[in-house]
Amino acid sequence: MPKIGELTLTSAEAFDFRLLIKALGKGEKGSRALTFAEAALLIEGFASGHATRVQMASAMMLMRVRGETVDEVAGMVAGLRRSVVTGWESLTVDIDWPVYAGKREQLPWLLLVAKLLASQGIRVMLHGDSQALPHRRHVESCIDALNIRCCTCPNSAQDALNSDHIVYVRAGDLVPVLDDCRQLHQELGLRSLIQSAARCINPTNAPISLRSYFHPGLDDLHQQVCETLFAHKDYSAGQIAIFKGLQGETEINPRVATDIRVISGQANKLVLSSITIPTLLEGFSGAKIGQAELSSEILALLWREQQSLNTNMLSELMSCTMIEQALSSITATLAVVLLLLNQQSKHRLGLQQPFTVEQAISVSQQCWQNRFSSVNSPLANWHNKE
Repeated sequence: MPKIGELTLTSAEAFDFRLLIKALGKGEKGSRALTFAEAALLIEGFASGHATRVQMASAMMLMRVRGETVDEVAGMVAGLRRSVVTGWESLTVDIDWPVYAGKREQLPWLLLVAKLLASQGIRVMLHGDSQALPHRRHVESCIDALNIRCCTCPNSAQDALNSDHIVYVRAGDLVPVLDDCRQLHQELGLRSLIQSAARCINPTNAPISLRSYFHPGLDDLHQQVCETLFAHKDYSAGQIAIFKGLQGETEINPRVATDIRVISGQANKLVLSSITIPTLLEGFSGAKIGQAELSSEILALLWREQQSLNTNMLSELMSCTMIEQALSSITATLAVVLLLLNQQSKHRLGLQQPFTVEQAISVSQQCWQNRFSSVNSPLANWHNKE
């Protein structure tokens, strides 16, 4: 049986989306994967109401059973980016920080890194979906403890970025169709390529974007998706860091060495590089016990206390191993961001040569210790022009 050839695509309003389902599902020998353009059109059609829920659910399931291709995931990202609510793309953001995984028991220590960066004037946008995996501890449930605003529209987000340099946005407020896709996931009981694609939308086109994964092989997928989006001009210049996150979340695990792939798009070419953050807690054990019971207010307490390991109030609520792991997660995650910032412009961090990983870890610790001082922090001059 011959495979269905590439289709002639039209606007979402005029296209017959049954043709895409037929291409995906025409038997073992007659079916094929969607092209980049077809995948983009499918999600755009669903977002605009021209592809039905049944058609979208069928496509998601067929792609899942066969295994999604790079072009299908990248096409979905492109279609989602074209479906972003008008206004978000005009915000000025330095770091795009998707937080979709949540954690099984730990608090999101990454919020303290984002808070520190924001306190030094670096603009951070966090975005996620706390309803996708409701059994996990999501960033959204902890932002109030650190006075990080959750904004639902570009205007209020702009206000938050102007005053606080940080904002959290729900995925459905960026791209409403993501809420519809999540509902389909929950009805079907399946994951889909949308869950990978949502992490990649970078709605404000921030020059630095973080990408985490958990399952083996997704690092290759994310790299190839980024390369495809740069090739199709859906991504402009910028750096994308891809790494296996702590329990899948966009935070470095200090208990293992973490390899980070960095894709830099610049002047019609891609530069690939890598960073390895070494294990900061060799032979470490025992920190998981009791973490699920920790209140999000611990984040505020850890932020306020200058000497975290020597504070009675903290030690009554957390064991020394918990505190040590939290601080190490902060150090490792911030070190990655510092390396990315420094790669953008080595002079902005006051160095004549690019950071080494060891320097980044050391500077990260200094930044945390000096987080209440804009004068002594190594990040103080990052926004100054060369």
